[in-house]
Amino acid sequence: MSRLKLTDRFISSCPIPTVGRVEHSDSICPGLYLRVSSGGVKSFSIIVRQGRLIRTTLGRYPVLTLAEARNAAMRLMRELAETPLREGQGGQQAAAPAFADLVANYADLHLKPNLRSWKNVLASLSQPALGHLRGREVTMIEKREVVAVLDGIVAEGKPHSAVNLLKALRAMFNWAIDRGDMAVNPCDRVRPPAATTQRDRVLTDAEIVGVLGACDSVPTPFGAMVRVLLHTGARRNEVAHMRWSEITGNVWTLPAERSKSGRANSLPLPPEVMAILANLPRYDDNAFVFTTTKGKKPASDFAKRKRLLDVASGTSDWHLHDLRRTCRSKLAELGVSREVARRVIGHSVDQLDAIYDRFSYAEKKAQALALLADHLAVLAAQSAK
Repeated sequence: MSRLKLTDRFISSCPIPTVGRVEHSDSICPGLYLRVSSGGVKSFSIIVRQGRLIRTTLGRYPVLTLAEARNAAMRLMRELAETPLREGQGGQQAAAPAFADLVANYADLHLKPNLRSWKNVLASLSQPALGHLRGREVTMIEKREVVAVLDGIVAEGKPHSAVNLLKALRAMFNWAIDRGDMAVNPCDRVRPPAATTQRDRVLTDAEIVGVLGACDSVPTPFGAMVRVLLHTGARRNEVAHMRWSEITGNVWTLPAERSKSGRANSLPLPPEVMAILANLPRYDDNAFVFTTTKGKKPASDFAKRKRLLDVASGTSDWHLHDLRRTCRSKLAELGVSREVARRVIGHSVDQLDAIYDRFSYAEKKAQALALLADHLAVLAAQSAK
């Protein structure tokens, strides 16, 4: 957001944003804002504090002229100044929430009811890099402070974390503006600190053999988890949070509440995967399968274990999620149909299929996973010669 002396010349020729909207604050009439949307709409609004921040739209330009907007804004501010505060306010205006309180409210009222991955967003908004802002009123946080935090995360070698944090902050501040907790988003016109590129890493056959062969060199149960990831194409947390109660016979059913697609997915596990699981301790039916706390909590500290695996396997520059892409690519290479491969790894299906296609695909998924397991076994055998 820019603060300047609004003029008719500026308003008529000001740049139109390609996406979203931008706001300009009038230095002549504090509280008066010009909002310019990507659709070319220009409108005036006034933001005042009456117990809390209140935005009132005055009208669109040029139907409402700049002079008329300033007069209307001044008149409204005088009226509000003469209006007694509501009973219970004690004659004082309510303060804007602190950043930490806003994060907590945002998580409880918006993230948890609406987003499956709310824990990831909350963790991003609660990271130590934002610690110095926790007690600050959100209306006092400036754009330069947001940029400084992002620059610091990038300097630590975590550019994508900085990009994700910017997205989370922008969304939270927009939510706060809609509720009247603040008037201006300090993330407006802050550019992503790094380019976001879609990963395309697929492990080669030699790298697959190296990784599988090194799984016994890393602490239990990380190696077993890596093997299951490659044999099933499931997401990291789907496997890491697997419970024994989800496995019936040789069928692992991922519950809908743990699935990114919001649909349960049943996978008939081949003997190779069942053998991997049989070597893990089983504490009780509801215990986590991959655990270092006797089933009470799922295994974690993936980054440290992954570094050990890289050294032991001689393979680097890959992420655990790349195993999912590798599995999906192998299924295609082995001649598994696109539809069956999508069902195996739990990709979302289109709306019509979700409504009308009720076939379980159990047998076809079992054949696909068996074919993949056989192929991985052949690769390992060839490498051993």
